[in-house]
Amino acid sequence: MLTLKNCRLIPELTEGFEGTAADIVLDKGLIEGIYPVGMAPAGEGCETLDMKGMTVLPGFFDLHAHLPLVNQDWNQLKQTPQNEYVLNSARYAKKYLELGFTTIRDCGHDYYAGVAVRDYINNGTLTGCRVITSGKILTPTTRGNSSFGAMYKEIDSPADMLRVCRQETEQGVDFIKYMCTGAVLNLGGVPGAMVTTPAELRAVAEAAETLGTYVAAHCHGTQGIKEAVKAGIKTIEHASYMDEESAELMLKHGTYGTVPTLAMPYTLAKDYTGATLPEFIAKSSDAIRHMVESMKLAAQAGVTVGFGTDLDFENAAKYPGIEFEARAEYGIDNITVLRQATIDSAKIVRMDDRLGTVKAGKIADLVVIDGKPDEDISAMKQYPAHVFKAGAEFCG
Repeated sequence: MLTLKNCRLIPELTEGFEGTAADIVLDKGLIEGIYPVGMAPAGEGCETLDMKGMTVLPGFFDLHAHLPLVNQDWNQLKQTPQNEYVLNSARYAKKYLELGFTTIRDCGHDYYAGVAVRDYINNGTLTGCRVITSGKILTPTTRGNSSFGAMYKEIDSPADMLRVCRQETEQGVDFIKYMCTGAVLNLGGVPGAMVTTPAELRAVAEAAETLGTYVAAHCHGTQGIKEAVKAGIKTIEHASYMDEESAELMLKHGTYGTVPTLAMPYTLAKDYTGATLPEFIAKSSDAIRHMVESMKLAAQAGVTVGFGTDLDFENAAKYPGIEFEARAEYGIDNITVLRQATIDSAKIVRMDDRLGTVKAGKIADLVVIDGKPDEDISAMKQYPAHVFKAGAEFCG
């Protein structure tokens, strides 16, 4: 049992407790209780840790991660040997936890690296965040697929969707990733253009449902978003060019939500590496502007908006909190950003009964920030002071 004393809480991210100052008791991986300062029960053998008024938040989610991405050298990624590829994925899962992301959703990789890392974290062999993972990215044959090599698995017939989805679930994936439109980072790809058909979208959604899972669709363009939603796709990744009809369709068809990803285009548009191709700078600048407008439109309509980064290890480690910073810079208020990274993302992956808020009875995934991010989001541009996953403190 561990008591975190003198915690500062954010009411919008706390349930079952009134006030902003508390002691939080952790026991057996759960939040045992939240008490007024000085009122927590002192059980036998209970340890204490003084938070000294620092802000205690629920563990963060990144619903659009790619664990093998070491940096933004895509050619190097294609040439990485399998053993190094898997080890890089494990290293990123550990870094995610250090950054306060206790749960991530890996949206595509080669060698089923995410499956291996997930399983080794779950059995205690590795230390890292909680991993929800797809496998290879299913895609129609289209220009730009070669940009990421064997990370993609091409499929061009609705009749083959069930067979291929069965192959993926046989490998142990948690969900299916599918390409609906072009991509910013595919050379020659047009982000807004549909690369699939309504029939293919219906087939992959039905196949996933038959196998007890769902599809997350890479989807920038307006028409692609609408067709994916009507087909039964459950999460719309990036969702850069939404309109009001798109939002209405999501509500009508029970879409889990959208997962915008500002961090990657943010670093590309600003050319953080100094070596970004002009094509990627131009496409990223356009995508991020539209993505933010779509985020606002979706939220106003009542669509759940999640938190994704699509970011590589190098930039994530060097610029902690970059997704928080980008969303705030483009006009999303601090509380909304923090909700998107916690409870709203938990809702999208159907884990809000266990995670996403500071609440007695929920899993003790907590992040301690030395600052007040609800008032000044720049507090997120530092590594957390403490990170707890299921009650255990991350110690590096």
